[in-house]
Amino acid sequence: MKALEVAKKDLRIEFRTKGTLNLMILFALVTSMMFSVSIPMSVAERVAPSLMWLVFLFVGMLGYGRAFLREAETGTLEGLKMAPISPVSVLVGKVLYNIVLMLLMEAIVLPIFVGLFDLSVSKPLLMLLSVTLGNVGFVVVVSSLSILVIKSKTREMLLPILIFPVVFPVITSTIVAIRMSISGDISGIVSPLSLICGFAILMFVVSCLTFEHAFTD
Repeated sequence: MKALEVAKKDLRIEFRTKGTLNLMILFALVTSMMFSVSIPMSVAERVAPSLMWLVFLFVGMLGYGRAFLREAETGTLEGLKMAPISPVSVLVGKVLYNIVLMLLMEAIVLPIFVGLFDLSVSKPLLMLLSVTLGNVGFVVVVSSLSILVIKSKTREMLLPILIFPVVFPVITSTIVAIRMSISGDISGIVSPLSLICGFAILMFVVSCLTFEHAFTD
């Protein structure tokens, strides 16, 4: 329940200010439009999965990492440390908050991206599942690693350097799963989806075991 309170607190702040959400939506729309006018329609179906995930990747870098960075900027991080709540609950609350942002972004970006590229998706539900699982894995990684750079003066530059190598298996597996969903050839889709789920669970467990030290240090 404490994790839900952390998530609710962050969501109330975000929906009141809309700073992070507006930035994410604007960036996603601009990049999607740029890709749609610069990529020939003849190759759109082949490159669309990579471009779609690229949009979510950079949008996530802009938004998900701010769950902890905002605490440092507003000076509320120390108060959060002294609050009667376990570090793991704080982590889970931040993950839940980022997942809500992620679902909002998916609801906006996916239909627009499919429409701009005129994609004929053979398995839309599997495509939605693939994108969602990939984003959940990405959210877990960003939420757990952003605390490591929170005190650095170059945290905005350091965070991507830490995240990209760790999240690479999720990137490749998600792109493969999206491509299979679009083409309709889903005979091997269980493998990338299983890898994404296993990676997300593993990262979450590792984060829960190590987060207390990083949070209280």
